Amino acid sequence: MIQKENNCTGGEETRRAILEAARKRFLHYGFKKTTIDEIASDAGIGKGTVYLHFETKEALLLTLAREVKRNVTDQMRAITESLASPEEKLRRMLMAAILSVHDVAQVTVHGTELVDELLSPRLMACGQPERQAQLDLLTRVLSEGEFDLPCTPTEAASYLLLAMVPFFPPYLNPCHAKPSCRKGLEAQAGAMLDFLIHGIHKH
Repeated sequence: MIQKENNCTGGEETRRAILEAARKRFLHYGFKKTTIDEIASDAGIGKGTVYLHFETKEALLLTLAREVKRNVTDQMRAITESLASPEEKLRRMLMAAILSVHDVAQVTVHGTELVDELLSPRLMACGQPERQAQLDLLTRVLSEGEFDLPCTPTEAASYLLLAMVPFFPPYLNPCHAKPSCRKGLEAQAGAMLDFLIHGIHKH
């Protein structure tokens, strides 16, 4: 277990201050160069207080990673509850995931480094609950729409996510790694989504 649940010495407010200080440090100076002492100083607390909430620097990164994933899940959930057609819901849900990760990667010069850390095997494994929640939401939309699927909705949801892998870091197209290429990324990912959704739509 790498994250403590102890909320003493300031409780949730202190915990949020630590996470916000860590987020800013990681983005502006990089994960590897940031120290717990610097995070504590930015949060206005002692180093020991940080360790009351998080055992390691990696634990802080893991928590921030989960928040990124949870934000994507929340966006996808809101889309499933919208009045859009199932086809449009699928498109919006997958696009939300692609652009959310891109925006984190491009927010500062160290954003890509942070995303690389988030994509490490250990952190990816810890993010499985959120990935499963996203798969469940996609499965729900695939089940409610008129789709001609060659497999179960659950399998189709997994295949759709796999098809989107080239649009997540590390990008196959180097241009997508640049902030100026957000529109290009959105256009290419959108074209792929249109193609995939058209293919499974019942004609």
